[in-house]
Amino acid sequence: MASCSFDLFSFSLCLLFGMNCALTRIVFSMAEDAVNAAIKSGKLSPRNECITGNLRLVGGDGWESSSFTVLAQLYVRMKKSKGGKVVPGVMDTAAAKHLSHAYGTMAERVASIAQNETLGKRLAHGYPYLEAEVAYCARNEYCESAVDFIARRSRLAFLDTDAARRALPRIIEILATEHDWNKSREKQEMQKAREFLETFKSSKNAQLHDGKHQ
Repeated sequence: MASCSFDLFSFSLCLLFGMNCALTRIVFSMAEDAVNAAIKSGKLSPRNECITGNLRLVGGDGWESSSFTVLAQLYVRMKKSKGGKVVPGVMDTAAAKHLSHAYGTMAERVASIAQNETLGKRLAHGYPYLEAEVAYCARNEYCESAVDFIARRSRLAFLDTDAARRALPRIIEILATEHDWNKSREKQEMQKAREFLETFKSSKNAQLHDGKHQ
């Protein structure tokens, strides 16, 4: 029992450092359960109750449920067409809500990257994840691998393995630029990510159909 409890605790901590705002609360709950199990198993006497439920996450200060409207009004999604031409795209409600709920007040930083660095294209048809998120996570959230992004930053691997597989080349391309990877490292990332996705059953659960997922 003790071994199981502490293994769960370690697992929760590992996950915690790979999550954005939308997912961290879930892991906080897991970590709280793990700590409670460890306390019970070790017959410890904590000084107080768990306080993580009342702690604000990065991006939480000043955030409101309507914050996504600011993103939709002030930012556009600049993206490259297949011919290489840079074209503006609307920061639609689906994308704006996703960024706001995932990154809190930090969402404007992601939106700024999408607009100013031509990284506003969606990574996968039917999902709101933007190319800009890959760059942002690499710069600010210690995203060091393709698996890290598809499994812990966006969770696309869990939502739709086929979509995640199709998005891999672009995700790896952006990470390679951010981390200065060579071609050998890019190939390694692709192989590891594909092997990781093989552990999942294919699923197609896209629920965002606003007609603007190009």
